Amino acid sequence: MTYFSFNSSLSGLNANANALNIVGNNIANANTIGFRSSSITFMDVYSSHNGLRLNRAGNSLQTGNGVQIAAIHTNFEEGGVNESGSPLHAAIQGNGFFVIRNADGTAGYTRAGDFTVNSDGYLVSPSGGQVQGYQATAGVIPQGTPLAPLQLPIGQTLAPQITSEATFRMNLNSSSAPGSQFHSTMQIYDSLGTARNMDLTYTRTAVGTFEMTGTLDGNPVEFSVDGGAQGAGPVTFTFDSNGFPTAPTTVAIIPDQTQLDGANLPSVNLNLRETNPDGSPGAFNITSYSRPSSVSATMQDGYSAGELAGAAVDPSGHIFGIFTNGQSRIVGQYAIATFASNDGLGRLGGNMFGETLSSGQPSIGVPGAGGRGVIAGGYLEQSNVNITNEFVELIEAQRGFQANSRVISTLNQTFQDLLQII
Repeated sequence: MTYFSFNSSLSGLNANANALNIVGNNIANANTIGFRSSSITFMDVYSSHNGLRLNRAGNSLQTGNGVQIAAIHTNFEEGGVNESGSPLHAAIQGNGFFVIRNADGTAGYTRAGDFTVNSDGYLVSPSGGQVQGYQATAGVIPQGTPLAPLQLPIGQTLAPQITSEATFRMNLNSSSAPGSQFHSTMQIYDSLGTARNMDLTYTRTAVGTFEMTGTLDGNPVEFSVDGGAQGAGPVTFTFDSNGFPTAPTTVAIIPDQTQLDGANLPSVNLNLRETNPDGSPGAFNITSYSRPSSVSATMQDGYSAGELAGAAVDPSGHIFGIFTNGQSRIVGQYAIATFASNDGLGRLGGNMFGETLSSGQPSIGVPGAGGRGVIAGGYLEQSNVNITNEFVELIEAQRGFQANSRVISTLNQTFQDLLQII
């Protein structure tokens, strides 16, 4: 019986020492990005020596033989999210893990999204593993794109786009004197990305009538009206009693190609009327009311060449490359893995978890689909350690250790008393 008493207390010391280790590790990682705290549970141990003993009433006479660890649980509750200094940092809000391919080819899974870009443009974890996702082609991620390392187009130049459509939202004063003029100007872009100044002049000729002429960098342009032949113009605009244009319905501005220094700019369609989402005609962009002539907004679809200058991440995990010409393009998308049992995941260190038989195989897909969380770009998930709870657990483990130490001390004193009797 004395042997069992010592053994029970020793198991209590070991169990509470392990509890202290768990609490200490949690507190040590209170500021670790994406860390998941652990908790320990115990179960009792009963002696099976000489089988199950019963008294005359049929009740058990088994004696306890101490305690052992039942399980060490990982707490997968979400941690708080704080803004970070990098637009490529990411936090998962909801279920799932980022997918990392380590240097040895093994896969790891993490909630820590403190990723950086290496010299080859690959997105990597602090330990050097490549972040996995879906790479875009020409700004689009095709269906069925395989999982691959995410790479940013470092040093890539975005090709310029020719202006093909221009919109002036403006009013031409119906009360202006005959012969009075109004200019609307806009920068448009040729095939080499050169900005060209387009100047359109509107001259009031009669009631409800204006004539439009134009230049590009000071050189006269020609027009194609309602799909007709190219001509020098001018283009005659007519307006009804409500101030809405009745003619023309389409106007294409055609620059002099010989004045473009080797570039080309075939034609620019003047957008006279918007189209509703259902395809029906929308509001007129040019009106003629009795108020001062003015341009309220200009839009065109061309741009100059640009270099990659930054990045941003949206809630769907799309990574956008931001270029110096103000354009943005999707360059990739984060992948998120979920498991049938998060509790079955094994810890690999470095804020990483690994697949086990208990966790099951990962289900990998895009954020926001299949029960996966969404992405907060420019944020990092913090540790989910609750310091208050940890200090309470620390006190409980310490008291448990002290109590078992006291039992051993008492047993030792009992042995000394026995020896003195002998």
